[in-house]
Amino acid sequence: MTDPLVLLGEVRSGLLPASVALPSAEVAELLALLPGQRVLTRERPLALAISPTSAVGVDCQLATVSRSESRVVGTVASHAALVGGRVAQSSSAVRVVRAADSARRPWSHYLTQLGTVELIPRIGDDTAAAVDLSEGFLEASSSTTLDLGSISERLLTQVRTDARLDRRPQLRTTATRLRWAARVAPRLEGEVRNRTLFAFRLEDETTRSVRIMVPTVRDLAGVQRFCEDLAVHDWLLTTLDAALADAGRLGPERDALALLSPLLEQLVHLWMPGAHTPPRLRELWTRLEADPGFSRQWTAQVGQLRDRLAVATLEALRSSKISTAQW
Repeated sequence: MTDPLVLLGEVRSGLLPASVALPSAEVAELLALLPGQRVLTRERPLALAISPTSAVGVDCQLATVSRSESRVVGTVASHAALVGGRVAQSSSAVRVVRAADSARRPWSHYLTQLGTVELIPRIGDDTAAAVDLSEGFLEASSSTTLDLGSISERLLTQVRTDARLDRRPQLRTTATRLRWAARVAPRLEGEVRNRTLFAFRLEDETTRSVRIMVPTVRDLAGVQRFCEDLAVHDWLLTTLDAALADAGRLGPERDALALLSPLLEQLVHLWMPGAHTPPRLRELWTRLEADPGFSRQWTAQVGQLRDRLAVATLEALRSSKISTAQW
């Protein structure tokens, strides 16, 4: 198969609407989205289950910075995942390769290449085309080009609205989206680069973008799983930060214990950066820990959470004693 010009993907992450974390057997049933295909599971160090991969056929334009003609035909590969029986994810991705010629082929040809789209027009050399497609995808605002977000959102909604869920979560949270683009870095003075280049950016309150350049084509294989792992931990940070902000705005009539205690019980133990990242890309977590300092921020937030719970508990005990004394 032709080496890809670029890999494009999007991950949606959100809380599973259930009152308790799902056990392994129920997770396997929930993610059995394609009959006859098995759900991949892992229990250590943190439970992870991944649904079978499904294909969505596309025949559309890709967003480009240069606004060049960029018709692609092929399939988007999508799967759902569940982390710790609590956090649901949907992940969609495509490999963009050059078509062998300018003629569109029958669907039977594209269906044999799951998760691959063929770029029919010739736009620039491979390096220029990869940059054009990567930046165009990450900065796209048009609904007329390939929309991996809609595909991911539909799959996440399918999982989160399953009739087997009791729909009684103890937490109110917001889903996040992480859009990523990965390509092979051009050689430096004829030599393969010895490290992966990486940039992570917060676009707004719920949207993030990731740019990755790996040394070799072989390294592209682990990028999607790394981005899914990153998306889980970014969602945890975002969720805890939002809950602490909400707690700070509570009036005296609201109960901080009811808002914050489920976070401590249900989410804090899920923090395991790199636990499900392929070995060749775990170095990226080392950089994230250095700048912006994911675990430092998490540790500070968890400390703040415990402090606020302690203060709320003391206030509740004090109010209880006062009420008893008055009675």
